Amino acid sequence: MTTNPGFEYLNKQCERSITKMSDAEALAHIGKLIDDAFDASFERGGKRALYLLDELLKRKLGDSDGALAEYFRANAWAALSHIANVRQSWSWEAPERQAELLALSRASSHAGFASLDKIRRCQILTNHANLLNTVGRTIDAIAVWDAALKIIPGFAMARGNRGDGLTGYARMIVDDRERAILALHAFDSLRSTMAEDAFHDSVDPQAALAYFAKQATELAGAVDIDSVRAMQDLHHGNEGRSKIERTYRRWCLEHRLFLCPLNDLGLHLAAATDDLMLPPLTEGLNDRPNGHLPPPIVGFFSQMKQEYASARFMLFEGISSTQIHFSDRDVALTDTLDYPLYSLASERVRTAFRIAYSLLDKVAFLVDRYWFLGKVPDRISFKNVWMVENKARLLPQFEKRENLPLRGLFWLSKELFDDELKQTTAADARELHSIRNALEHTYLRVSEGWAKPFMINGTNNSSFGMAIGSDELEAKAIRVMQMARSALFYVSFAIGVEEREKQLENPGRLLGSMPLYGLDDKRKRRDPC
Repeated sequence: MTTNPGFEYLNKQCERSITKMSDAEALAHIGKLIDDAFDASFERGGKRALYLLDELLKRKLGDSDGALAEYFRANAWAALSHIANVRQSWSWEAPERQAELLALSRASSHAGFASLDKIRRCQILTNHANLLNTVGRTIDAIAVWDAALKIIPGFAMARGNRGDGLTGYARMIVDDRERAILALHAFDSLRSTMAEDAFHDSVDPQAALAYFAKQATELAGAVDIDSVRAMQDLHHGNEGRSKIERTYRRWCLEHRLFLCPLNDLGLHLAAATDDLMLPPLTEGLNDRPNGHLPPPIVGFFSQMKQEYASARFMLFEGISSTQIHFSDRDVALTDTLDYPLYSLASERVRTAFRIAYSLLDKVAFLVDRYWFLGKVPDRISFKNVWMVENKARLLPQFEKRENLPLRGLFWLSKELFDDELKQTTAADARELHSIRNALEHTYLRVSEGWAKPFMINGTNNSSFGMAIGSDELEAKAIRVMQMARSALFYVSFAIGVEEREKQLENPGRLLGSMPLYGLDDKRKRRDPC
């Protein structure tokens, strides 16, 4: 029996202690151990790296080393994921993926992230986006790739993987024009990896470039690239009738809050619309007693869209308001000497956060009804709809189900903190959860943003609510609004996947149709009678 000399070397590397190493030496050793473990599919190396990182983090690391340690932790979990062949599996639950996503989230939100060199920051963001895309969260991934490209515009891996993600996104779009435009931008992103200004962080990028070139060629064969480029006309759209409406629409575009796929391509006026709809639905004649009416899901989705659009405007109003509203005059309040913020504008921000968060639970209700899960309505939440009742185990209806946007919706739910499960993929999940609970059940003490460091009793007190600055609350509200937007897209796309499967399973079935028409804007008002 012979021993693999490569494994002998790795075993020796695993035995090395970092006790007498400097922080830099320890990180270098751990980084090389992870790379070698990945290349050799050596599980012990990946697990040893995680142990050494835990030991290293017991020291008082500098901010940049702390961020780098989280990045290496993500890489160690990526190596273990590779060894376990997780990326090729349709299994929805994967501890390695979850740990890797959380580590990447901690790295990118770490106080030391900004002090890392540009290449390392782009690597962290690109890896984060790639994993989000892998689990089905393509919309969220595009925003993270774009963040990397703001740091190094030519970063080739962000360009290419963004093109790959846009290709998958285009496949889920029902509208022919929007699907073609997304495909065009996917093609351009893929091709840009071979441009003169492309920056490659790898010594040998040829394998990745060959993949991106193949993807671009396939797109060019399916889409008339030149014709789409000529017709896309992204600079024309509804810019608004008044100054305030134009400002509002631009704000929505900047934060990618329109329910339009084109908004994920950037600040384009053509995206200033909420045209996301459910796909055509197929039902049997006897599925509902009121078969002459549209399925209830259609009206429910419209209601969720209206709530989203209204909350979005409330958030804009709350953030942009500079005037004292007449409803705030002569409301007797106490100055508690901690620069409290009480106003209609502040309440609009609070309300927008609450509505956006509640929309996630309503999406869960829609999932329960469409996929016939049989949950008790009062107990359904975005976090638990996927799980067996009272157990931290995925429902069998979802395990290995090949519906990528539905899996993306499931992984989006993992960004929310759960008191019982305590499983999350986001570094700020507990804080979002605490804000929501304080808004709904206890006391969220909001101070003027500039004054929070000088507040009396400025630290959070779990026995009597939570303290937060106004600017921080506004940022968190935008984040929850973006999560709600993603959820509405993913659930629509997931239903589209299921509806296409129905057609493939019964190709010869006769289908009738019931046309549905858009609600005229003139009817969107209160009846004076």
